Order: sequence, then structure tokens, then C-alpha cells
Amino acid sequence: MTLHDLKEKHDKLKKLDGGGFFKGATYKTFGSETHRYKFNSCLTENILQSFEKSYGSTLPADYKSFLTQIGNGGSGPAYGLLPLLDWNVELEINDNSFLSTTFPHIDKWNATQDFDIDDDDYTETKEFQKWEEDYFSNRHITGSIRICHYGCAIYYFLVVTGNNAGQIWVDDRANDNGIYPAISKSTGGQLTFLEWYDEWLTESLNEFA
Repeated sequence: MTLHDLKEKHDKLKKLDGGGFFKGATYKTFGSETHRYKFNSCLTENILQSFEKSYGSTLPADYKSFLTQIGNGGSGPAYGLLPLLDWNVELEINDNSFLSTTFPHIDKWNATQDFDIDDDDYTETKEFQKWEEDYFSNRHITGSIRICHYGCAIYYFLVVTGNNAGQIWVDDRANDNGIYPAISKSTGGQLTFLEWYDEWLTESLNEFA
């Protein structure tokens, strides 16, 4: 799969959905009404080099190619891709070592709940408050970049350090489902950035087949 192939698929989907090729089909793909199949301006190699130097990390090659040749956020799965330079805004991360710190997970991770959820006031207990503080700590997603909001506070993120560098993972802690790798529906394997993006295009195009 090349970026050219990816762009051709994207242009086809844009015509089918965003272009209203089929009567009444405009922006029927989930989230497309938000990004409307538009990309932000590409980043330059100099900007990427400056980013990597600032954070002491190396971005996956396929992701960098996408940023410099297709766009810095915009059209993509769910509500679209987030711009690279805004990766830490919502997370309020000011630590420049965050991205260079090894991503802590190898397999799916979730935390046990040591409190009684049948208790109507369990959210007021010290046990719950301690669990919540740890569960949503940013230390569980070091070495990764948020790249897409799926909705319901679920995020896709791209791992940039550790054994899983280059893979797409899912942060589903808001629904008590933990953190886990994105899995291909066609192969059952873990997905790189471009594989994840291509699978979204393929599934979306199939809706119009």
C-alpha cells in the first residue's frame, strides 16, 4: 500500500459520500460531517525534525509521510485525525520527556476495581478516588500520541516508543475498558498507522458497494 493508493481511495470515498454522488448519501459515514473529507495543510520536514528534537522521540515513518504528503490532521476515522502539534493540549502534558518515555503496555491492560459498585455512594469512597486517580493517570499512555477521537471519550493513539512503536492503540478507560491495541477486522493482527487508516477507507467504501 502506498500513499498514492491511499489518496485514491480517499478521493473515491469523498466523491461517494462527501460529494453526494449517491442521492441522500452526503456525509453518511460516521464522523464525516465533522471533518468533511478535508485535510489540514501538510507539515514540512523541518517542523517534524524540530518536533522530534524537542520531545526526544522519533515518529513512525508512515505517519511522518502522511503528515508531509497528505495532511496534518483532518479527514480520517471517526471524527477525523487530530493535528500533530495539538497532541498534548487536552491531556495538559507539559513534560518534554513524555514521548521519549517507553510506552508501558505490551498487551491489553485494565485495572481491577477494589470497591463495591453496588454501593450508591461508592464514588465518594477513598478507594474509588484512589483508583480513579491512578486509572486515568497519563503514566499509562507515555510514549504515545493521541491522533483521533472516536466519541464517548474513546481515543485512538499512536505508540512512538517501546516494543509496540508504530502501532495504533485504543484508550477506552472512560468506559472502564482499559487500554488495548487496535485489531484488524480482516487479518486479526495489530495495525500500523497506514494500515489502520486504509482499513477505515476500505470499510467505509464497502458501505457504498
